[in-house]
Amino acid sequence: MTLDIVLFVFRLFSALLLLTFLGVIAWLIYQDLRMTAQALARQAQVQGYLLVIASDSETPAVGARLPLLPVTSLGRSPRNTIVLNNEYASSEHALLTWRGDRWWLEDLASRNGTLLNEAALAETAVLSPGDIISIGGIQFKLEV
Repeated sequence: MTLDIVLFVFRLFSALLLLTFLGVIAWLIYQDLRMTAQALARQAQVQGYLLVIASDSETPAVGARLPLLPVTSLGRSPRNTIVLNNEYASSEHALLTWRGDRWWLEDLASRNGTLLNEAALAETAVLSPGDIISIGGIQFKLEV
């Protein structure tokens, strides 16, 4: 074999190796994008509802079913997932999170506190379907 043929084969092999490498990188990026899209779709799914069972204001109205996302914030601020029109609610009052097939409730150092089944919430607590959450004059019942 002449030197020209050896160099040609070497160049061909290098080009094939480079194309294979780029193909693997493209496939990994595609898989990552697909998994991210699936995770976002799961995150956007409603995981349960808060049923308003008592309210001393017009919004939210009694009987309203408010959808819960995997991370749901409650408070007066319009940035919250569920906005409470109540003077006793803090701007960022409480946080509901879906972790490990369970709902967790956390009071975000609100001034008037959060009640869970008529007991003051001192630390993050696990919720069960039917639990009553009270924030100011508004009571919610957890529906899963």
